[in-house]
Amino acid sequence: MKSFLKQLCHCLLLPAVIFFSSCQKESVFKSYAKPEVIIAIGDARLSRDTIHLVKDTVYILAASISRNRGQKLIVDAGTLVKVNDGIGITINQGARIEAAGTATEPIVFTSSAAKGAPGNIGENNQNEHSWLGIAISGNYPQLIDSSVTGTGVLKYVRIEFAGRSSNLSNFQQLPSLLLQNVGRGTIVENIEASYSANQHSFKIYGGNVDASNLVSYACGGSDFVLGEGYSGRMQNLLAYRHPYFSPRAGSNTTLAGLILAGENTFTIVSNLTVLGPDLQNGTNLKYFDTTRAGSFGNVDGSKVAAVVVEAGRFRIRNSVLLGFPRSAVYINAKLTARSLEDGSSDFRYCVYHSNDTTHTFYLTPNIYKQYTSQDLKDLLLRSDYAGQQFLSSSQFNFADPFGYDYNPNPSPSSSSPLLSGANFDDPYFDNAFIKKVTYRGAIGADNWLQGWTNFIPLQTNYNN
Repeated sequence: MKSFLKQLCHCLLLPAVIFFSSCQKESVFKSYAKPEVIIAIGDARLSRDTIHLVKDTVYILAASISRNRGQKLIVDAGTLVKVNDGIGITINQGARIEAAGTATEPIVFTSSAAKGAPGNIGENNQNEHSWLGIAISGNYPQLIDSSVTGTGVLKYVRIEFAGRSSNLSNFQQLPSLLLQNVGRGTIVENIEASYSANQHSFKIYGGNVDASNLVSYACGGSDFVLGEGYSGRMQNLLAYRHPYFSPRAGSNTTLAGLILAGENTFTIVSNLTVLGPDLQNGTNLKYFDTTRAGSFGNVDGSKVAAVVVEAGRFRIRNSVLLGFPRSAVYINAKLTARSLEDGSSDFRYCVYHSNDTTHTFYLTPNIYKQYTSQDLKDLLLRSDYAGQQFLSSSQFNFADPFGYDYNPNPSPSSSSPLLSGANFDDPYFDNAFIKKVTYRGAIGADNWLQGWTNFIPLQTNYNN
């Protein structure tokens, strides 16, 4: 009798155990997509003084967001925003954006196109799945910089598949992130712009905003464009090229990891890494156009190098330039060449490389006195400049920089010579913003890329 009752209890309990186990497995292993809300033309939110986007909802932007004086756009950490083709976000003078993500909950602005479809898919702009990016205009120098008068916060933010012409009839160029006349009251740090379809990743014109921990990946234009009198400080910049992507424009094109332009520009940069394609399979032919003749037969038509200086002055330190087939440094301005000679501009404690080792340093012929590219090389490798030229990219000892299809790793390995050798003995770098690190290049042993960046957005299935 006891045996029968025991068997009966076992039979009755078994389905309950199975049911409970299946419920546990369902709640632990099955995840549900967040609800999606479309913000279209006529949406009441667009007319409010404050637009607040929260992380428990995924937003589809079918209408551009424009914030004017006294208005705000607030985006919570962990929020995903999908943007339709040709749509942009504009923060005008007197308005404010507060997008403060975290390393574990970054804010993501990406294309609303299906997985694998965004970016360039044809030979003209009409066939692109891309949006217009984020444009921020500040009041510098009219207002005193402060956290109140600044245009806001951009922190732990990803901007994917943005950057294109805003109107096919006027070809206004819009990068993934445009900062215009923005002052130091605005916080700009830990931002990744990837797959900028046909324009630059970051463009900073005017102002003196400081920025750190910026990543440009697989850009269709140039990575960082600084000009029109920009006088800010920048540290930890990674311009990470993909061999398949470069501009489709004509011969008179500038393609670079960093472009400096504008006679009044004076930029302080430390710990820049420009990682070019390094002749990987599929490297776009545009990378080889460094000295192609322009439309009038001049020798400075296309300018292609890790750093191109078209005008302005600079102090660049502790930086690593490698992997461009023809040039690491390209100087194309008389006043800039003069500033290098008199010491008001300089490269110091930097490492240079190009695949053509005879062409690593390029100075446009006859632009300044009788100086040549050899003179530029001799200057930048002078002992007091502490520059080095590496003849092979293997000397840098990066962990896994060219595994583009499976989440590449552009950080230096534990044996890399880049983990030491930095120097900040210069009044321009003696301030609280510039961190006195030991490494050269953008990344050291403490890898600030981890947790919030994404180098495979084309393979990422967002909220589906």
